[in-house]
This record gives sequence, structure tokens and C-alpha cells, in this order.
Amino acid sequence: MFKVNIKKDMKLKQIKKAGIIGVGLMGGSLALALRKSFNNFEIIGHARSEKTFRRLKKAKVLDRIERSDKKIAEEADILILATPVGIIIDLLKRLAPHLKKGAIVFDLGSTKEEIEKTAKSNFSKGVSFVGCHPFCGSEKAGVEKAKEGLYQGSLCFITSTNKASYLVEKIWKKIGSRVVRISSCAHDDIICLTSHLPHLICFSLVAAIPDKYLEFSSSGFVDLTRIASSSGDLWADIFLSNKTKLLKHLNKYNEISNKFKDAIIKEDKKELKRLIKKANKKRAKVL
Repeated sequence: MFKVNIKKDMKLKQIKKAGIIGVGLMGGSLALALRKSFNNFEIIGHARSEKTFRRLKKAKVLDRIERSDKKIAEEADILILATPVGIIIDLLKRLAPHLKKGAIVFDLGSTKEEIEKTAKSNFSKGVSFVGCHPFCGSEKAGVEKAKEGLYQGSLCFITSTNKASYLVEKIWKKIGSRVVRISSCAHDDIICLTSHLPHLICFSLVAAIPDKYLEFSSSGFVDLTRIASSSGDLWADIFLSNKTKLLKHLNKYNEISNKFKDAIIKEDKKELKRLIKKANKKRAKVL
């Protein structure tokens, strides 16, 4: 964790237009939360296609819908990128020349190091980037699932230390989130273990079960594998953007799994109980 020493000289009232690219569950829920908490924002969302335009219009989460993401970038005082990580990186490169001076860009991506490096190397002076990761969501997707209270009481990581990060922190707190400031490297390591690796394990576990056995799934199996319903587009990007840390922790997981395997092969009941009790004690620390 790190402390931020910045002047509190940025004002929310200076923000008139908030643009959102990626108006799905996360982006749509943020749009609803912003509309509730800030009556001075015009919230503009991007529609990639005519079909998406109709979906967003029906959902009624935005003040205005635009087909051009460049137009949104040109107008926005704050620009929010709520797409998969790979697309966020592409957007940072492509939209950087269109951002107006004084604009603030923040993202909702699940990894931070690669995203922050891209913003730093592409943004001109006078445009600020703030790395954010609201640690909430669902295995469900789409603007139809958007909820005004999704971010209420949830944790949001901020991984930047510039002046703009103070204003963005105020936005998150205003909509009810609890903000934790942390470096992008530490963030990616923590989230790899508490989110990315569990998703990978659940995808693998479900893939290992023969279809004919699924009807006999226990409640424990259903609870454990809920996140295996998550989007492939989203999680393929996350895994690749955090590749080095994910592979390191996957190797460690395999080492521990092999300890169970060896104890079972040896019929070493004492060792199995020791391994389980060790896991029991650690699980008891989870809130």
C-alpha cells in the first residue's frame, strides 16, 4: 500500500461530460451510479453497432449514446474504459490523440501494470490517466444486468498517484465504494491469487467433468464453480495480461496439489489431515 501526497485542488463541479466505452454490466452499473450521485454530469456511452445502440437505448442507463468513440473522447472531461483488458490497451493507443487537454481517463480493468505502461507511453502532457479496479461484478454480463447499487460497499483499487487520482477517488467514494491505494505491481500479484488463479482452476475443474455426470452435481460443486460461467472474451484477456504472475502462482498451486497427490498415492492419512488442517486454518482468516 502507498500513501498519496497531493494537493486537493481538483473539483468535481468542473466535470460536465463523462464518457463510457464498454457499457455492459460494469459500465452500465457505473452509469446508473453516476446518474444518481452527480446531477451535473452528462453521461455519454458508446454503441459499437446499431444492435448495441438499440440495447443501450432500451436499457436507459445513459443520457446520450454515440456511435463514434473518437467523438466521445473529444468531448469527455472524464473518459471511463470498461472493456476487456486487451481492448482497453487498444483504446488507450487509438484515442490518445483525440483527448482534450485536462481530460482524465480511468479504466475498470482487472490488471493494471500493462495498462498503466500503455497510458504513460501514449498520453500527452495535460491528459491524466488513473488506474482503477472495482473489485466486484458477476459472472453475468450485459447492460441488461446493470445495477445502480453494484459498487455500493465494494472495494475499488486505485493504482495511480497523480492529482487526478484524488478526483477519481472522490467519485468512487461518492457512489459508495471503499478505496484502497496500492501499486500496480502489488495489485496484479494480489488479484492473481485471489481472482485470476481461482477462475483458471474453476474453468479447468468444470472442463474435467464428463457431461453425463453434471446432473449429479452437489451444491458444493455448484457454489465452487459459479465463476466458471464467466466470459471467455474477458478472462482470456485477463490471463494473458497477467501471464508472468499467473504462471508463477499456477506452479505454486501445482506444487501443493502434488503434495495431496503424493499423500494419496502413499495412503498417508496423517499427511492428508495435516494438509487439510493447514488449509482449514487459512480459510478461517477469510472474511
